Amino acid sequence: MEDSDIHNLRKETLHQQYELVKRRTINDNSAYGSHVMQFAGIGISMDNLFTCLGTNPANDNFKFVNGNSLLPPTKAVNQRNADLAHFWDKYRKAPDVLVRKVEAQKQVMEAMSHRMHVDKGIQLIGKLLFGVERGPEVLNTVRPAGQPLVDDWKCLKKMTHCGSLAQYGMKHMRSLANICNAGIETEKMGEASAQACFNIPSGHWGSLGKGFSA
Repeated sequence: MEDSDIHNLRKETLHQQYELVKRRTINDNSAYGSHVMQFAGIGISMDNLFTCLGTNPANDNFKFVNGNSLLPPTKAVNQRNADLAHFWDKYRKAPDVLVRKVEAQKQVMEAMSHRMHVDKGIQLIGKLLFGVERGPEVLNTVRPAGQPLVDDWKCLKKMTHCGSLAQYGMKHMRSLANICNAGIETEKMGEASAQACFNIPSGHWGSLGKGFSA
């Protein structure tokens, strides 16, 4: 879709788009990229994209230059950072229209605010429960191989005090499990959370109903 948006589909062929998208997707590194494949009869690969997708008249003057678009990213994006990368790219590419630019910037700031809230909240809860020095140690403990993440799954499911973890915050699941494994009761966790998370960010990330909560 990115390629189609910036080329004249009356002149670009299916094969040309395939080659561009393949280079972009594989990212010159099979460990991170995907293996792009062609299916069905490749005899139609020399047909113009216009026959399959139609065209946007605004693109009729665009020229196709091999390799002039869809440059591979320098490295793969961690899945936990995918939403932030998406919002930042959306902001960067937003047209210089005040309303569109401000809305894109708002999405970036909300995502960053959510991350700071989750990170600081979990860290502070650990310090309140176990002390300034021992707190980080407990949160970062890794159990020996063969042991379950948590002994009491019911305890883990009750960690619902600081808002949605969402995709990014799932990285703290081990810390929450360690709190349960340390024998912290739900009431005590609630008290610590009330002090650490007295202000949950509003907006898209504030809902307890979006993703696993802490």
